[in-house]
This record gives sequence, C-alpha cells and structure tokens, in this order.
Amino acid sequence: MKLEAYTDDSRLIEYQPLVIKNKPPQWWHNLKKTFKIRDLKTGINIPTPTVRACPGVVDYIRKPININLWTDCVFKIFPDGRASVATPAHGGGNLKIGVHSEKQYGELYPNHTVVKIVNPWFFKSKSAVEFLCTDVHYDTEFRKHGMFICPGITNFKDQRVCNIFIAFPKKDEPYEIQLRYGQPLMSVYPMTEQKIDIQMNLVDNAEMVRMSNIFPSTFLGRYYTRKHATRN
Repeated sequence: MKLEAYTDDSRLIEYQPLVIKNKPPQWWHNLKKTFKIRDLKTGINIPTPTVRACPGVVDYIRKPININLWTDCVFKIFPDGRASVATPAHGGGNLKIGVHSEKQYGELYPNHTVVKIVNPWFFKSKSAVEFLCTDVHYDTEFRKHGMFICPGITNFKDQRVCNIFIAFPKKDEPYEIQLRYGQPLMSVYPMTEQKIDIQMNLVDNAEMVRMSNIFPSTFLGRYYTRKHATRN
C-alpha cells in the first residue's frame, strides 16, 4: 500500500524521514533479555524472560510510523488550561499549537488541558485502510510529566491531517516542560497486513493549505459530509 506524505519543511525529509523501523528506548537497552529465578523444586537458578523477549511488546515498538518532535521546545501550562510554547530563536521550529476548550471533552480528562500540536506532515492514500494514532507507550518521557496522548483512528483517503493531541496536567501554579528534538510524540499503526510504502514529498506552503482545505463548509459533520459525497 502506497502512503504519500507531504511537508513544506525540507529538514523533516532530510533529518527525520518517516520509516517503519523504530529504535527501542534507552531503558530497553539497559534491560537484559533474561534474569535468574530460583526453581523451588530443584534449587537451581533458571533463566526467565523479561519484556525484551515478548513478541507483543517488540512488535508494538517496531511496527508503527512514529511522529517525532521536530524542534526543541518549552511548553508553559497555566492553571486555567491555557498553554503557550517557545522554540529556538534560530532556525524556527515551525511548532503550531491550539488548546481545546473543556466543553469539547467534558469530564473525560479531569484536571488536564488538551493541547493540539499541528503535525507538519500531511498524508494521502488511495486506500481507506485505517490507522490507529496512539501514544508511544514504551517511551517514558511523557509519563514523567503526567502527560499522555489522546488516541484515535483515521484513514488517509478521507483525511489529510494527523495532528497530535496531548493532555497536560493542570497545576495550581504555571509550570514549564521542556521537550527535546526527536522526542517521540505519537505512534501511527497501519491496521493492515499490507506492506506500507511511504513516499515523502516536499511541497510549498500554498499546496499544504490547499490540501488541508478539502472539507465542505459545515458547522458539524464536515468529515462525514465529504466522505459520503465522495463515495457516491
């Protein structure tokens, strides 16, 4: 299956190409594949596997397309849920964010604010194969700060964007969190056994705007309005 990926930032293609081949986190390398436990019947120490030997964990790490952070940045979160972000002064990081009103998610994430990070990649496919967008679970950086990804499912025949939604904890005082360049943000799992052939394309900003403007102008249900119209 061919998956077209588009960006107007040449540095992403050069330094962070999209691949389905992910490196395990550092804690993985620090953990051995086995450890010894004492067999109660014989008194012999026998090797026992760790998570490094678990196929489910190995495949979870290896099989997604990971979206990694493309700039160093510092987030500032305010007690009322507002958020701001700063990137390096030189060679701007092209990091755009928005904050979702609590009215959009009700009681789902108490004491958290949901920040949308605009993905600098757009995607397009002729196939309606679905993709699971979820956390990079076995990377521990987010959990250290009490952050997590808001998951979802999409396809790239009916949708182009694949933004990252992060829930940050709210605290009594404003606080800052620094995230590093290359930090894994989100895993995108193809829900198919087909081999995914990712083709990366550099386009100008005008083309990115055109690609994002594909939905009918409705207050509600624009995704499904377009989907039904294009399937007829």
